Amino acid sequence: MYLNNIASKKPKQRLKELVIFFYIYMILEGMLRKWLIPTLNKEIYFLKDFFLICIYSYAFKHKFLFEKKISKIFTIFIISILFFGAIGYNFNKIEVLSFIAGARSYFLFVPLFFIIVHTFSIKDIKKFVKINLYFILPYYILVLFQTYSPHEAYINSGYKSLVQNPERPSAYFTYITQNTYYFLFLITSYYSYLNGQSSLGKKKLFLSSVLIFLLMGIMILLKSRAVYVYTFAIIIYSSYINFVSNENKSLKFKKLIILLIITPIFFSINTSLFENQYKFSAERINKDDYKSMSFYKEYKGHEFKNEFLIKLLKKFGHTDNLFGSIREFCIKNSSICRVINEIYFFPSLKYSSFFGEGLGAGTPMVVHLSEKKQFYLGEAENHRIIGELGYFFGTVLVLFKYLFFVFLNLKFFFSKRIKNKLLLFPFLIFVTVTFLIGPITYTTSFISFICWFTLGILLTSENENKNTS
Repeated sequence: MYLNNIASKKPKQRLKELVIFFYIYMILEGMLRKWLIPTLNKEIYFLKDFFLICIYSYAFKHKFLFEKKISKIFTIFIISILFFGAIGYNFNKIEVLSFIAGARSYFLFVPLFFIIVHTFSIKDIKKFVKINLYFILPYYILVLFQTYSPHEAYINSGYKSLVQNPERPSAYFTYITQNTYYFLFLITSYYSYLNGQSSLGKKKLFLSSVLIFLLMGIMILLKSRAVYVYTFAIIIYSSYINFVSNENKSLKFKKLIILLIITPIFFSINTSLFENQYKFSAERINKDDYKSMSFYKEYKGHEFKNEFLIKLLKKFGHTDNLFGSIREFCIKNSSICRVINEIYFFPSLKYSSFFGEGLGAGTPMVVHLSEKKQFYLGEAENHRIIGELGYFFGTVLVLFKYLFFVFLNLKFFFSKRIKNKLLLFPFLIFVTVTFLIGPITYTTSFISFICWFTLGILLTSENENKNTS
């Protein structure tokens, strides 16, 4: 009966449901691989490719994949990346299978962005945000159980060799970094829900308070430096946009109460409940590690420093002025310096060639296929892209990412055509972070998927305008 109902629905509605199904599958894929059917690990990993081929074929058939103007620009850009990537492979005599795997890492989820833009509406985004709220409680319970269970417990089983620190829970996923991005997306969804409310009665206030309590607990249990920095930024940002919004004073006040009073109180309570976990994170955040300010990651067999950052901080080495204080702050907060290292990619140009090593040469699958050392081209996204595509086109692609980020932010801040800015702005923060320092081309995991998925959500406003007109 259900299948018959789906078959009778219009293509647009069917595509929406398929996309949501795929989103849920991407969350649960890790559970299948490491707990339920570990013997079919590889088969399950490639199952998403089959799902996507079906979705893309259906979208292409019903003309929901590309627009003429966008598709031309997009096609030229993809061909350029493939061309430079292929030349790099030819020079380095790397097999064709590795090239295909590299192209897969770069482009597997990109068409999904176009499908979301052309099919989803603001109303759909509101529904999707609410769906995400239902995931918070089971997510909290799972992370809690993983934290207080022995490392040998079945709930903590699975790909420990990939986990840099077994003390950190991986939740549904096979790797802790994927779990970090999932939390970032969940808390983004929460603030999108909060910002998008046109009224906050007692029930919604209670629900919002319970959810933020759970999220603050998860944040501490994850023991990730990134989630602290991101959560702080999104709270401040959401507070600002709510403060300057045109909503009535009563609604503003209620939202700001949750953001600036209830959230800090619940964070404080959770630090007491999970004292050891909080201390672990605090030590990582405040680690006095001068070396972490430099980019000491291996790149083509070399370990190099971010000389620009080193010289800048050494120049203002006195602690009796503002710049000296900034230097000391950076030394004491290695996380900040890691972000700078991600953005400042120029040191990698020294060791890269004109054509590079080949498309995806530094991604996990290609590393495995070519039996090269992991992180052979650098762990950071931008450094790796330059190593793969060469110092010319690699730099072009990285700068394109930065320009896209600037354009996107200017568009949302100054465009009068975009409606529901309060609802969409949290997703703007997520896209900004992921496109600046996130691995959007690094792997075909949940991370790159959620980056392109969120970009589609963010730009649904364009589709909404067309529908309205």
